[in-house]
Amino acid sequence: MNKEYQTILLAGLLHDIGKFLQKGDFAKSLKVSGKHPALSAGFVKAWSLVFEKVTDVQLLIELVQRHHESHIFPSELLVQQADPKIRPLAYLISTADNYSSAERGEQSGEYRDYKTVPLASVFARLKLNHSTPEVYHYKLHTLNPVNAFPKSFKTLDLQQTNKYLNAFGEEFKTLATSINLAEFNCLFTHLLALLQRYTWCIPSNTQETLPDISLFDHLRTTSAIAACLYRYHEEKDSLKNEQAITDKKENKFRIIVGDISGIQNYIFDIANIGVGGVAKRLRARSFFLNMLSEIISHRLIEIFGLPITNVVMSSGGKFYVLVPNISGSEQKIVKWQNELDQWSVNEFNGEIVINLAQTTFNGQAFCDFGGILAELSEELNHRKRTPLKGYLVNNGTWASEQFVINLSQTATELCRSCNKRTVSYSARSHDDLCWHCQRDLHMGSLLPSTEYIAFTRSNVPAQYKRNTFHIYENYSISLFSHVPAKDYPAYLVYKLTGSEVGEIANHPALPRFTANYIPLAHEDNCSNCLGCQDEQPSPGQPLYFDCLANRARGRKLLGYLKADVDNLGQLFVFGLRNQQADRNSISRIATMSRMLDLFFSGRVEQLLNNQFNNCYTVFSGGDDLLIVGPWDEIIKLAIKVQKEFSEFTNNNTNITLSAAVSLLKPGIPVSRSVVVAENALEQSKETVLKGETEGRNQLTFLGRTCKWSKAEQLLNSAERLAGWVNNDTLSTGFVRKLLGLFKIYKLYYDNGDARGLKYLPLLTYTVARYFPPANEFTKDKLNADKLNALLWTQNLKNIDHEDLVYLDLLVKYALYAKE
Repeated sequence: MNKEYQTILLAGLLHDIGKFLQKGDFAKSLKVSGKHPALSAGFVKAWSLVFEKVTDVQLLIELVQRHHESHIFPSELLVQQADPKIRPLAYLISTADNYSSAERGEQSGEYRDYKTVPLASVFARLKLNHSTPEVYHYKLHTLNPVNAFPKSFKTLDLQQTNKYLNAFGEEFKTLATSINLAEFNCLFTHLLALLQRYTWCIPSNTQETLPDISLFDHLRTTSAIAACLYRYHEEKDSLKNEQAITDKKENKFRIIVGDISGIQNYIFDIANIGVGGVAKRLRARSFFLNMLSEIISHRLIEIFGLPITNVVMSSGGKFYVLVPNISGSEQKIVKWQNELDQWSVNEFNGEIVINLAQTTFNGQAFCDFGGILAELSEELNHRKRTPLKGYLVNNGTWASEQFVINLSQTATELCRSCNKRTVSYSARSHDDLCWHCQRDLHMGSLLPSTEYIAFTRSNVPAQYKRNTFHIYENYSISLFSHVPAKDYPAYLVYKLTGSEVGEIANHPALPRFTANYIPLAHEDNCSNCLGCQDEQPSPGQPLYFDCLANRARGRKLLGYLKADVDNLGQLFVFGLRNQQADRNSISRIATMSRMLDLFFSGRVEQLLNNQFNNCYTVFSGGDDLLIVGPWDEIIKLAIKVQKEFSEFTNNNTNITLSAAVSLLKPGIPVSRSVVVAENALEQSKETVLKGETEGRNQLTFLGRTCKWSKAEQLLNSAERLAGWVNNDTLSTGFVRKLLGLFKIYKLYYDNGDARGLKYLPLLTYTVARYFPPANEFTKDKLNADKLNALLWTQNLKNIDHEDLVYLDLLVKYALYAKE
């Protein structure tokens, strides 16, 4: 990167930092006042020593100061009044700013105090079929999933805002004195991390009716767009041409989506040989594919010479990268796709396929970024219909020689774990595992203690070899429980445990919330576990699945929780549109994507760490999750996740979650167990309950599907019934009789068959048979449990049919929970 380009990147990132600073008294120490561009310039000027080694500071000051064209700003802040020598670059930043917020939203009818306007939830305006709810807002908190829930309030407290700004100032001072200011990527990423930590909850435009775009997302997308504009006009030799830079009709941009196919088959197709090995390898495979997705996106920005901000969205094994539409870029991506196809066959026998799709667009299209994503989705679907085309097709015909895989001459047999790859003679000492499965086993043993992921394109020093894993080409990652040392050649370090990255002073660094929780073994905590009596997990290592099942109440079964957001594609494309105007700018969509991932990657991790300690994360990120644990704990986790997801998304009924919990024995192969869970999730999405018009927004467990609004009530009733069965207030024979009566009742409920009403006299007879005559139930002979149980069973014939229809679920739960 040349110095001018680096100046452009930082100008895009810092152009509106004045909007943050002007909210409190922090700006007084800068000795500046006035509109936000002046504060942005004052900030750069005050900290010029931070930027002078990697930028042209005077140019940087001018660019952040002059990024507006509207005459509501004084002449010293206008692009038009800039020195002609730098004016084209000032227009470049101004244009990037406009594209980032291509629609500014409806302006409020009255002036608002920019110091007290809070950020509104981006989920509040999403609309598909239902009306939108009351708008909630975010308090000022440094980024942490537990603090990212919107609240019902209208204005910020100025005293709190001042404290918040002063805390930002102190952390910036620490950054300025600790990191390597001579390395641009180190400064850029640390500054990006600090802005994310503090400005995620600051509105980009306080004068909108609904100020729901985060300042952080506006800043990072402006920097990304500015990078593309610079690279595009640099190649066209038009960096000094104001008219060319501001032209909105030329296709200057290309967006690339990357998606991995075959994830589920690859992760779960592990032979059930040694439950301990399965527990380690399952999480490792999921993690490996996430890192592969990250590195493919890193490779793309390296090809085009772009900063990390140009990975505009990345979560759940899928990423979107914004690049300039320079000459040869389409062919470059197609060629790389062909190379990836060959690599997929060589590395995974074609089981894992990396699909790339691309489309071009102009500046005007930024006002409907959701439409661009819809077009890109069509291209991606077309690509998925022709997997490995770059490897299997040559000049329009099948390359038949590519359909044969040559086995290694040193191979002796198939790996006893995956049954797919061969084991060489040299690997015979490693439990007859192929090198993929050996890698997964080792990675799985390191993941529980991993707090930092370091990415490198270089050979690492010998002392780091053991915790380093090759991913793709010359890209590798190293897993650390501590901050990587100065001599580690990292081009980027992710911190997994928080948003403050100041301790990683010697490397480019960013926070990356990751759902990585795995229950670990402790001393003598598996003494009663039948599945691991021969070989118990070592302290500090992942618990075996048998151990997790053994922690369940009653029957020793595993629960598989699978959940995802309903209609997510439609939400991104259509959810932000209305009759007046589209509201799906790149900034707003980036905010929504980042917040969704924060819930599934960050908040779910916190729930497991703090409340559901026996649950094992297979994956959770983007918009979906798969978690395994004791069956009774998993059901409670499902209800908790949905309840918090609803709160996190502003209680907007247009954005919903469907989930399923499947109960299985721990010895059943994981691949089969996940198929059962997947089918149950489909049941949640497809089942239309009586009185409803559509499925989705539901939970399926113990074979029954219900709306979330009923799930917690059913769980409470099931727990109460289980308590009576466990303390022998109700016998198992009696509750099994209830199950039989329910089957009779279903004839009436499902088909209107009047014969099903026989359940009423049969229920009365059953209650009278299992309980003594009522006149003997005096208060001195009945304890509270007995009385409550009697009243509950007698009331079954009077309760609403909508409650009685789930009687089988309650009974099954009580029988499963029987100690």
